[in-house]
Amino acid sequence: MTEGRVKQKMRTRRALIDAAAALVREGRSITIAEAAERAQVSVATAYRYFSNPQDLLVETRTVVRGPEFLADLPADPAERLDTVVSRTADAQLGDEALWRTLLKTSMDRWFEQRTAGTEDPGGEHPIRSRSRVELTRTALEPLAGTLPPELHRRLTMAVTLVYGVEAVISTRDACGLDPDEAKDVMRWAAAALLEHALKDTPDTTS
Repeated sequence: MTEGRVKQKMRTRRALIDAAAALVREGRSITIAEAAERAQVSVATAYRYFSNPQDLLVETRTVVRGPEFLADLPADPAERLDTVVSRTADAQLGDEALWRTLLKTSMDRWFEQRTAGTEDPGGEHPIRSRSRVELTRTALEPLAGTLPPELHRRLTMAVTLVYGVEAVISTRDACGLDPDEAKDVMRWAAAALLEHALKDTPDTTS
C-alpha cells in the first residue's frame, strides 16, 4: 500500500471518529450510517473501519482523551496521580455533553443486553471501556513495588471510583458543585485514598 493510500485511510478513520464525537455532543446515539453521512463517506466504507457503533465509541473516547493524558507524568506517585485525575477532570468537565452522552450510550447498551439476556462483561463488546482503570494503573505504577499487591489493587479500584464521568455527574448534579470545585473534590479524594493506603503499608525498613 502506498504512503498516500495509508494517509488517506487514516484521514477517513479520523473523519468517522470526529463525526461520531460531533453526533455525541448533540446528544444523539450514533449509528455507523449517521457517522458515515456526517463524515461524507459511504456507509460501506464506514463499515470497513468499524463493524459496529460500540467500536466507534471506544475510538471516540480515545481521541477525545488524547495521548497528552499520559505525557510527561511526574515520578512522584502523589503528583503523578494528581496529574492524571486533573487532566481527566479538565477534559470531561470541559466537554460534559459528550461524556454524559457516552455514559448514556453505555447504559443503553446495558439495558439492551439485559433485556436480550446477553450480558457478558468479558465479551467482545463490553458495556464500558476499561480505559479509566488503565489510566489509574498507570498513575499508580510507581507504587507497584511499594504497596502489597492486594492493597495496590484495592487502591487502584478505589481511586477509579472518585474521578471520571460518574464523578462528574455526582459532583455536578448530586452535590451541585461548579466545575472548579468538582475538580478539586476529585483531586482531594484521590489524594486522601493514596495517603490512607500508604499509611496502611507495613514498614519494612526497621
